[in-house]
Amino acid sequence: MTDDTPIPDKPVPDSENPIAEIVEDDTRETKRGRYGWLSLVVAGLFALFFAYDVWEAVDNLISLPRFYEASGLDPAGLPWWLLWIGVGVPVVVFVAAFIIGRHRNVGEKAVIFFVGLAVSSGLGFGVIALESLIRPTVSLLGA
Repeated sequence: MTDDTPIPDKPVPDSENPIAEIVEDDTRETKRGRYGWLSLVVAGLFALFFAYDVWEAVDNLISLPRFYEASGLDPAGLPWWLLWIGVGVPVVVFVAAFIIGRHRNVGEKAVIFFVGLAVSSGLGFGVIALESLIRPTVSLLGA
């Protein structure tokens, strides 16, 4: 014989709830102007996405001179200043998001990093678009 009576769900007291403890610890650190470990995990995950933006910019920095040579353009006319801006923008935006999120809770920090990532990606596309506008000028000067 089996007993088919349902077992009532017992709520976990707040003192035994590990998620609540983690969020409370992060909130305490936020009030002190520091990042708790949960906020550091969120910042680290977004840092990977920002690092990918930097990686793309470095790839442009390396492969664009080859593209100019293959297209018959003079690599001396390459807009190096624009390529270096493309490398620096994701780093600057991540640092700004990190500083802006200092006194915020973990959800607000995630939103700030997400908006910063959108800004960084948008500026990265802008760098690519601006280079494609500058390219005809380089071809005219090189001819």
